Amino acid sequence: MLTDLQPFLGRFHPLIVHLPIGFLLLIAAVELLSRTRRFAGAGLHRVMPVLLGLGAASTLAAIATGLMLASDGGYDEALVGRHQRWAFMLAFALGVACVAAWARARRAQGGTDDDVAPAPPAGVARLYPASLVVVLVLVAGTGHFGGALTHGDGYLTEHMPALPFFGAPPAEAPTGPVDLSATNVYETLVAPTFTARCVTCHGPSRQAGKLRLDSPESIHAGGESGAVLVPGRAVDSLLVKRVFLPLSDGKVMPPRGHQAPSHAEMSLLRWWIDQGASFDASLAEVDVTPDLEPAIADRTGPIDFTAPAILSVSVPAASPAAIEALRAIALKVEPLRAGSSLLMVEAPPAARAFDDGALATLEPLAEQIAWLDLGGTQVTDEGLTRVLPKLVNLWRLTLARTAVTDAGLAPLRSLQRLEAVNLYATSITDAGLRSLDSLPRLRAVYAWQTRVTPQGADALRQALPRVQVNLGDPATTVP
Repeated sequence: MLTDLQPFLGRFHPLIVHLPIGFLLLIAAVELLSRTRRFAGAGLHRVMPVLLGLGAASTLAAIATGLMLASDGGYDEALVGRHQRWAFMLAFALGVACVAAWARARRAQGGTDDDVAPAPPAGVARLYPASLVVVLVLVAGTGHFGGALTHGDGYLTEHMPALPFFGAPPAEAPTGPVDLSATNVYETLVAPTFTARCVTCHGPSRQAGKLRLDSPESIHAGGESGAVLVPGRAVDSLLVKRVFLPLSDGKVMPPRGHQAPSHAEMSLLRWWIDQGASFDASLAEVDVTPDLEPAIADRTGPIDFTAPAILSVSVPAASPAAIEALRAIALKVEPLRAGSSLLMVEAPPAARAFDDGALATLEPLAEQIAWLDLGGTQVTDEGLTRVLPKLVNLWRLTLARTAVTDAGLAPLRSLQRLEAVNLYATSITDAGLRSLDSLPRLRAVYAWQTRVTPQGADALRQALPRVQVNLGDPATTVP
């Protein structure tokens, strides 16, 4: 029977826990008044044992209902244990203070003057005020741990003004271009909303509804109501449904009294779920509509969504001697854009004799080369296999009209920034395209007049849904 009533009685803990606090405030007021000249002879010390006894009794009641509430689970066990230990010490200290107050009152009743309390024994004189001080310290600590359970660890200091020498320095505003390919959507745009609006009740300290929203693993796991995310369908996701319930609905999130997510935060959350709710995707891998750009810029700093993501990559300036070495063999070398250290290297008709041996001249500029056009040159699989993996920032590659085969494309697997490959008029087959199916940023493959079949192109599209494969069919023309 009692077990059945525990969940019901436990819910009275937040109400009952205020009773000892009220009694302690009353005790402090009476104690202060008894020490004033006007009330010194009023015999107020006689009511102190009663008030302290009521404080101890209400503390025990709060402890009992608190134990019932904690039995429901959903709270940080370590923090609950700390809160309970301080509550038990508070009840004990109140009992000691009650006994000391009673001894003091008895001493007063045994005196010859009913109006003025005689001096209590030395032990009682020291124990009574000391126990009151201990009670005040314990009630503050117990209340703090209880608040942390309800509102989160940082609730007390969340809005504390910055003080010199305390705390971490404020975060500096983002400066410079934002690297879309290095900006994780979940960590940058979604997780801060969970941390600010949800983790207090769904985090390490408390797991309301047996749900945590402080890590990808816990979000995937869901809560007692099941999964909270339906990737690709924000409208069907519990995370979104609960936020848009009427305020009168008991399941609305966040509950009344807590700050709701802003319109921008909810727009980002819904967009993230509609995009597939990936915890790994970067901004360069998702579709950003113009209406979301201001909300994203608020979190990341100004972003030029029209600029290629590669332009946000910062590399050291290229060696002038290395650039001159390329120009000496008729290669064309230019900055990818004014002010950028990234380079575009092109083999014009005058450099058609460029071969595997000459590929070594690219190596001193391996970090800077973003665009490489070797179309019509004499390079082969052997030279490409040796040099291409070193071009870590390669963004666009042209091997049109070369002797490259499927084996020569295998080294491209390591080029994580590669977005476009031109294989026009080569002997590449479907097997060669399979070397490209793990490139996360690949968007365009030019493969007309090759041995690539429509089936091979479809297989690559299935692996990389955002890629466009141009086989010469006007319907597949890459913009």
